[in-house]
Amino acid sequence: MRIVRILLILIGLFGIADTALISTVSSPNLGVLLPAILGAPLLLAGLFAPKLAPHFAQGFGAVCKWAFFGLYGLLFAAIIVTWAVIDHNAQREPPADADVVIVLGAALRGETPTLVLRNRLDTAIGYLNENPNTIAILSGGKGDDEFISEAEGMARYLTAAGIDESRFIREDQSTSTEENFAFSNDIIQQRFGPTATIVFVTTDFHVYRAGKVANKQGIATQGLAANDVWYISLNNHLRECFALWAYLILGKI
Repeated sequence: MRIVRILLILIGLFGIADTALISTVSSPNLGVLLPAILGAPLLLAGLFAPKLAPHFAQGFGAVCKWAFFGLYGLLFAAIIVTWAVIDHNAQREPPADADVVIVLGAALRGETPTLVLRNRLDTAIGYLNENPNTIAILSGGKGDDEFISEAEGMARYLTAAGIDESRFIREDQSTSTEENFAFSNDIIQQRFGPTATIVFVTTDFHVYRAGKVANKQGIATQGLAANDVWYISLNNHLRECFALWAYLILGKI
């Protein structure tokens, strides 16, 4: 029992500490908050177990105790399985010489791509350099706290990296992954036709869900994974697990 208490306290403290630390370098979102949300009940259970034990030894209390640990066990098992699926799909190599590579947008700080977006762009640049006939669609609109569209920010970054402007197209209206693909596909159908081969670039944890979103729209494509920012990778994967479950429940993929 003592070992279980220590384990609960350590897991709870880790979750709360993670949220506190990541909150200093990232804006609040579900991924940042989830470790604390999941960790706080475990910390409380570990700290107050001796006082609570008599109340949960039998009857309804015992049912609540086992339901609590059972739900946490199922949740952690579901996270492990979903995480494995996400990472497995991120390892797949897309085909070479695609007609189009769609670069999914991410946040700008003013007019400057964030590290997440720079990683996506560097990955796209590598693909474009290896496949000189491929055209990029830079997909992302303008957020409320952004001075220019994500598409324009990406275009400037590619130009600075030596990619000729004739090799990319700005799609600057989308505000979600669904719109990234829908609006980009409109351009592809007009410019390349229905037989175009398509690759998309996004951060590794997002490849699986983004691919499913594209497939839901009837778009045949394969993802090219960009590296995540290492210090927030745990949070991003946790958020992605919940987002993937939500998309499945809502029938969005």
